[in-house]
Amino acid sequence: MAPRPPLFELHIKPLFRLLDRQHMLRVRPDCDLWSYDSVKTLAARIQQKVGGPNPTMPTEDSGGAWPPEWVALFDRWVSGGCRRLPLGTGKDYKLTKQPDDRYLLSCKVDIPDNAAGDSSAWLDVVDPGPAAAVYQLYVFPGEAFPPPTDTIEITCRERVEAAAAIAGVTVIDAAGKHSVQIPVA
Repeated sequence: MAPRPPLFELHIKPLFRLLDRQHMLRVRPDCDLWSYDSVKTLAARIQQKVGGPNPTMPTEDSGGAWPPEWVALFDRWVSGGCRRLPLGTGKDYKLTKQPDDRYLLSCKVDIPDNAAGDSSAWLDVVDPGPAAAVYQLYVFPGEAFPPPTDTIEITCRERVEAAAAIAGVTVIDAAGKHSVQIPVA
């Protein structure tokens, strides 16, 4: 069985700590280590800095060099075409208050209907606010390649902090940005 192809959002982005991201944004503003486009563009340079016999990043005073497994994972991601999770297309976005005074963001989305049943979708917070929050709707098509063309509809749900819910939430999906507000009674 071939190894699972690494995906930016699941396997690569978590390699970069907040400390790493903040440092790079200070010294090289075009290098946002949490941005797919930035990391893909600078992948060869990142490989030079984290790999090889004498890695120079991250520096010793900020955690030290990546373990060989991390370097190998990053190299495999680059050689595999810098794959990422696709965005889904949601519908019926809703933001509702729950009995426990929490809020729930929900939507319906179609995912591949594969025999293994390993496809999924979820809402992932990109920016928690402090006031308004931003989410992305991701779809994991499962391990089957190519993914089946038949789909099933599921509902995605995510809890939202009260301050963000009251200000409204933005969801980014394959169709663009959606502003989701608490319904006025």
